[in-house]
Amino acid sequence: MDRKEIYLMIVTIAGCGALGGVIAAHLIRGGVSVQAFQRKGRTLEVLKEKGITLLSENGKTAPACPFTAVSDDPGDLLPTGLILVLVKAYQTGSISPLKGLLSPEGIVLTVQNGLGNAEKLCSIFGEKRVAAGITTYGGIRLSPGVVREGLQGSITFGPWSGGKTNRYQRIERLLADAGLRVVQVSDPRPLLWKKLSMNVMANPVFALTRMSVGQVAKNPFALDLMKKVGREAVEAAARAGVIMDFQENWQFFMKNLDRAPDHKPSMLQDMEAGRKMEIESILGSVLSQASNEEDFPYTRSLYNLLSAIDRTRGHYQKNPD
Repeated sequence: MDRKEIYLMIVTIAGCGALGGVIAAHLIRGGVSVQAFQRKGRTLEVLKEKGITLLSENGKTAPACPFTAVSDDPGDLLPTGLILVLVKAYQTGSISPLKGLLSPEGIVLTVQNGLGNAEKLCSIFGEKRVAAGITTYGGIRLSPGVVREGLQGSITFGPWSGGKTNRYQRIERLLADAGLRVVQVSDPRPLLWKKLSMNVMANPVFALTRMSVGQVAKNPFALDLMKKVGREAVEAAARAGVIMDFQENWQFFMKNLDRAPDHKPSMLQDMEAGRKMEIESILGSVLSQASNEEDFPYTRSLYNLLSAIDRTRGHYQKNPD
């Protein structure tokens, strides 16, 4: 195996929080060489010392999964064939130092929340090297370097420039061979809008009520609000040229609520931890399709409430990227 082939087999996780930790652990257990690009802090220290520890949905602990390398400095990392972007949407620009690590045939894949991430990555790496998608895997960060699996799902992705090429099929095989469920599509944009509609319905309501998934699933007032913002997301998608069926989205949404009654969506985890929330990339993406200030009133109300909370905690600002 030559040096180029070795580099193509190294996966870099950019952002090893809840979801990043879950996916990293699955890949390492599947025999993939994984390195982590992680900002300074306690998580970085734990990942260097112990690797990532993944607890199953029933709380069973497995041995920690060691990384090939962990650093906040790209100079300490190896050239890579795949960068999986899992930082918060407002931090997408922070991975620009990884540009020099990506091999000539390499791919950058975002499965982040919200819209606009792929466009930011295209400005850094070039459109032909960027893929975008969604994942229904889920995770909860219990402590630095320790995550619990929330949902066992899948990754669906496609090239931002459209079509299917060998480089994307190679990535699909790599992920699948590691045991992840993965599907490739020719155009990821409809997927991103579908995921956005799910995030718009779920994340703000969970963050504001601090209810569990199981509690919300049985609460008619919460469900009514979710339906209203879900319909607004479908209308916003239509204005962007993506047609969705609300009833189909709602059935899919409720099915996933039933699957994970104890799961905590990401915005609720951020609320509880006092972190900045992904308000702009999720709710702001719907509001970007508004023709006036009267459009999308339910989404706008949630946006304002959550932004008010972030402001009191010193976080509020529009995405710096």
